[in-house]
Amino acid sequence: MNQPQTNPHLTLLTERVSHASLDLPGPSPDAIANMVRAGMRAPDHAMLRPWQFVVVEGDRRQDLGHVLQASLRLRGVTDETQLERSLNIPMRAPVIIAVLLRYKEHPKVERIEQVGSAAAAAYAVSLAAEAQGFGSIWRTGSYATDPHVVSALGGGPQDEVIGFLYVGTKKGPSKTLPKLDLEDFLTHF
Repeated sequence: MNQPQTNPHLTLLTERVSHASLDLPGPSPDAIANMVRAGMRAPDHAMLRPWQFVVVEGDRRQDLGHVLQASLRLRGVTDETQLERSLNIPMRAPVIIAVLLRYKEHPKVERIEQVGSAAAAAYAVSLAAEAQGFGSIWRTGSYATDPHVVSALGGGPQDEVIGFLYVGTKKGPSKTLPKLDLEDFLTHF
């Protein structure tokens, strides 16, 4: 029986895990550009390019925290603990790359297909972060579809954040994922 050869690309794809504890240093501008280039290679029916990558780093993370807090206030949240916590959310990593769905009306490409393209772009960004030695974690939550947050990131009324990708240097051990049985997820027609 032939033993499979080690393939670093396949290893990256089959062993990547989210990493929640991220620290300085964050990715350089060149590393971020590589991540975005990877995202721009996502499958994209009709070449609509239904994504926008918004990098938030440095002091702008604090500004994003104020946007998140304002979002809660606009939704009627008055709990001071929750409002204070929202200010610190963007401080979880040195860099956040918000991947926006920039929805475009098209007779053949429905919204769900454009969401899939933007999600594939976000995943490619996370893989490129990993390939360059950084950790990342993809978060969404209620902020992702909040019009105030989407607008602050440059999106319009039909847009949404597909994912907030937190990126930085891995701190602590990586999460161990359970081994999954391929037979539970693979069938043939």
